[in-house]
Amino acid sequence: MAVKQKSKNSPINLWVYKLIAVVSLILAIIGVILPGLPTTEFVILCAWASAKGSPTIYRFIMSKAFFRNMVENWQNGKVISRKNKILSSLSMLVCLLILLLHKVAWIWVVVSTIGMLIGSYFIWGRPERLPHKES
Repeated sequence: MAVKQKSKNSPINLWVYKLIAVVSLILAIIGVILPGLPTTEFVILCAWASAKGSPTIYRFIMSKAFFRNMVENWQNGKVISRKNKILSSLSMLVCLLILLLHKVAWIWVVVSTIGMLIGSYFIWGRPERLPHKES
């Protein structure tokens, strides 16, 4: 007896991808303003999910130069520009300063700092430019 497998593009999967895309896009937009919330990572997640579940959202992202550059850099070599690396690092630093100034419990400062260090390590480990094609 053959087992029927679910299609990768089932209606439930499409809704899950759309939900991930919308939430990621909202978080990316908030991340432009709010320190400590990454933008680049949420844009990349939104592009991935929308490419699978919502061509409309994907077209929207790719129509905006700010988002399109991040997505194209990632798709063509997992590149994060130096500008985005610096902005991410400054954003994390501001977040850490806010935690310290508001005298948050030390455990949360430690956990947040570890998370930010892991994020920084990943971000700064990515190339900054697209690889040149040899002719």
